[in-house]
Amino acid sequence: MKSIRLNRIILSIEDVNALEAFRRTGDERVLSRILTYSDGMYPFSDSLYICDTPEGCRKLIDKGFPVAALLHENNASASFDHVRYLLQDPEQISLEDYDHIFRRLSGLPIEILETKRLLLRETALSDLDSFYEMYEDPLISGFMEPLYPREEEEAYQINYIKNVYAFYGIGIWTVILKETGAVIGRIGIEYTDEAGCVELGFMISAKYRQKGYAYEACRAIVEYARQTEDISRIRARVREDNAASQNLCTKLDMVRGKELNDGLSEWTLDL
Repeated sequence: MKSIRLNRIILSIEDVNALEAFRRTGDERVLSRILTYSDGMYPFSDSLYICDTPEGCRKLIDKGFPVAALLHENNASASFDHVRYLLQDPEQISLEDYDHIFRRLSGLPIEILETKRLLLRETALSDLDSFYEMYEDPLISGFMEPLYPREEEEAYQINYIKNVYAFYGIGIWTVILKETGAVIGRIGIEYTDEAGCVELGFMISAKYRQKGYAYEACRAIVEYARQTEDISRIRARVREDNAASQNLCTKLDMVRGKELNDGLSEWTLDL
């Protein structure tokens, strides 16, 4: 997202940063350069549109633009049922939140975590080719459930993006090597039936193993979970014959617990 467009006012990312700085400091000098005016509605495809009329929202949506509705006392009785995101106090919304709204509406993956060497982001359909290549590895196919046939897997991922990422805010993410942009694995956390508990899952492509990537990503996820208010425990289910995963759990300070069915053992970490 490069800008936020409000009717005829375009705010660049630098403008929004300036507004946030003004809110923090009260220094009016930071406002001196912002607000660029434009006549007419131009198709800024990399912008989030914010509109306060149902008709305007519908026109923009019909044209394929990402739109959020702005609610205020003068449109309180209007119906915005066709708009996915409704904003009541936009000044309280961070730039990151605006970017997430833009990405959700545009079908773009949200970046979750960044480490020294890795980027963890939501999965995109364009990742599937890399996933199928990874799952050809006997070490992965022997420990994990296989992917569906291509058409079914695409439908599954679309549903996962819409109903897991968007609703829970967490899930199994794609691991990107920042140096090359290559998809090198899948790692993430999902809620379980146990209150406050999430399950950790991890997988790194064969040619990228023995480089510490799994630990680097999982350590970042553990710290992320610590900062998430409703998460108090992380668990992982590991095969008894999967020494590499057991070693990783040990490095993450997880404790081996009860034995489960199918040759699995449970590892936990209380946060």
